[in-house]
Amino acid sequence: MKTPIHDETPVLVPDKVEVVLAARDVTKSFGAVHALKGVNFDVHRGQVTTLFGENGAGKSTLMKILSGVQLPTTGELILDGQPVEIRSTVEARELGISIIHQELSLAPNMNVRDNIFMGREIMGPRGVNFAEEERQCHALMKELEEDIDPLTPVEDLRLGQQQIVEIARALSVNSRILIMDEPTSALSASEVEVLFKVIHDLKARGVSIVYISHHLEEALTITDHAVVLRDGVMTAYAPRAEIDLEWIVRNMVGENFDLGSPPTGYDFGDVALSVSNLSIPATGGLDTSVVDRLSLDVRQGEIVCIYGLMGAGRTEFMECVAGRLPSSDGQICLHGQDIAGMTIAQRIRAGLVLTPEDRQRDGLVQTMTVGQNVSLASIGAFTKGLLTSRSAEQKIIDRAIREVTIKTDGGGAAIGSLSGGNQQKVVIGKMLATKPSVILLDEPSRGIDIGAKAEVFRLLSEGARKGLAVVYSTSEVSECLSIAHRIIVMHKGRITASFGPDATKEQIMAASGEVDLKQSLTAAFGLDHCEVVSDLHQEDLALRPLGAAGAGFLSTEIAAGDTRTIGVGHGRTLLSCVESLGPLSAPGLKVVSLMGAQTAGADQNPHAVASRLAEKTGGEAASMPVPFIANSTADRDVLLGQKAAQQAAQLADRADLMLVGIGTTIPEAELVTTGMIERAEMAIIAEAGGVGEMLGHFFDKRGQPVGRAITDRILTQPLDRLKGRRIVAVAGGRIKTHAIKAVLESGLLSGLIIDEHTAREIVEMDKPATAKPTTAKH
Repeated sequence: MKTPIHDETPVLVPDKVEVVLAARDVTKSFGAVHALKGVNFDVHRGQVTTLFGENGAGKSTLMKILSGVQLPTTGELILDGQPVEIRSTVEARELGISIIHQELSLAPNMNVRDNIFMGREIMGPRGVNFAEEERQCHALMKELEEDIDPLTPVEDLRLGQQQIVEIARALSVNSRILIMDEPTSALSASEVEVLFKVIHDLKARGVSIVYISHHLEEALTITDHAVVLRDGVMTAYAPRAEIDLEWIVRNMVGENFDLGSPPTGYDFGDVALSVSNLSIPATGGLDTSVVDRLSLDVRQGEIVCIYGLMGAGRTEFMECVAGRLPSSDGQICLHGQDIAGMTIAQRIRAGLVLTPEDRQRDGLVQTMTVGQNVSLASIGAFTKGLLTSRSAEQKIIDRAIREVTIKTDGGGAAIGSLSGGNQQKVVIGKMLATKPSVILLDEPSRGIDIGAKAEVFRLLSEGARKGLAVVYSTSEVSECLSIAHRIIVMHKGRITASFGPDATKEQIMAASGEVDLKQSLTAAFGLDHCEVVSDLHQEDLALRPLGAAGAGFLSTEIAAGDTRTIGVGHGRTLLSCVESLGPLSAPGLKVVSLMGAQTAGADQNPHAVASRLAEKTGGEAASMPVPFIANSTADRDVLLGQKAAQQAAQLADRADLMLVGIGTTIPEAELVTTGMIERAEMAIIAEAGGVGEMLGHFFDKRGQPVGRAITDRILTQPLDRLKGRRIVAVAGGRIKTHAIKAVLESGLLSGLIIDEHTAREIVEMDKPATAKPTTAKH
């Protein structure tokens, strides 16, 4: 996950800021387990105190005591300078203390509105005022920049949206002390950034925030001071100015852990899992696919990481392979056998297992003990008929607890007594206990600290050395660059890139759509208008999406009434824009072609674009009835002196908008294949460094004009008359990447409509290319 960037006002030194809530010598024991051992902890007014620590360090236990969920064994709480005993969450709420729990506490069968106001309904003269609750719910969702209908059942929301609802419920109380226990664990990068803006606003209103997160870099961006817990003891405290990532890790785990590296020293085996052209339909009866024609092979001993943002289709892909979701097309083979007809249980017995993203809902049985949860998936290994072998089961439990390093008071402990991270380890240990040949792990590190992540990844590496095929998904880039032999990037249901372990964070994030391509292009080239269109089917030239986007742009411009004259260039992309244009009446519109085009063999030329646009809008078309290129500059001047050509050129000079295409200088360039320019002349331009073409002007990779001797014979707008004009290009296709970049570098464009893949390549073009995409089946 990328670290959000936001404005932050200077803060006072924490020690000089008023303490509103304090824990003094607090202890908490669960039987023989001492979760807290004499902890002292301060919450400062209007600041963020970040609490760091490994799983089992006591963070969540301390927060539950502060919020009234649990009572301390010994010690006291001091609120506003006075000792206080908080016996319940209701009492805590009355005192102005709220908590956003790490594990969601929502009622899935109730809608969003009722979850937010559950237990504190807004009453009116005739009972619950549902209209007011709904109004406030809309306001909360607007503040969190999330488009969630208040009447939507929570069970229909994805995990990240459920987390937003949990946050909204806490914000609705208007607390003066807000405890956030892993609030971003299921959020996308954009959702995290919105949450951080909300935190900044809360601080400005004097709200005190206690923040817990295993995303260390993320937490550093908002903290005012930090506290580290280790084995129930506060081991370190420092203001933000004195801490960095190394300080946190050193005080948490005693040394600077890394997450490992791809295991080496062996060859991959045969293909263990083969997915071909897999499509998964969207829920809710929508005629779309959340995963579209995806193919992927994973070999024995190979570790593959799937990276993507929320909505990329990672979870749906894994759940379909595991048998939880149906597919609409494609094939899944396990060791060469089609498993389409297998149930989940049969797939587990065949060696294919999944650890789900939501451990509470899908990975654990809350009424069972730690040991019973661990052994549940392996029940066939210690059961014969109706009899079970307790000793065989215990061996499985003991081995899993030992290998996965679960911190627990034995297999008989209640699953609810474990920290969130240790519960996650139980889920992973349960599936590893079945001795699978292929393991799928959906966000295996969610809620796990850096030390526990290293342990989990070590287990996966050891499994891979023994022939285990591992596929894990993550939304944290750092986890991609750990043990994976191959990094697959998904975006909108498709594989957009495949990298080896030497990839950079920037390359991975760009391929996932996490880098804002529109913003990057706008900032880099000073554009006033930029659209980046998606092409689900990844055609070489996204002609239809580009045409639709261009048509939308034209419709908006023409409907506004400010654009009275439009000049158009040449090319099939522009023609697609015009053909995609819906019904639109603009009888006063003038459309003029910006270049000559009377050239044999040019089926699609500026005249065709201009005439079709005028025809579609009811406007008036004008064109230059002259060739594209003259034999000499003298001939060009004569041709431009003709009355019709002069009138068109004068009209072009007054154009409010110029809509243009971009061409290349390769031998297969459209200008060459249509006969507008001779192949030999294009070769001269290319030899001079020419890369891109716009309106008959050629530019090198730095945006400098080249081939002026040839351009001076082309019947087009002079270069000096293009500067400062409103010129919008509609262009795309990987073959034109360098050409588009060259025209952008010229500084002539004020707008660009481009496809996503080409945009990404342009954004990445000036960055160090330290990684090369690996060959992948997709």
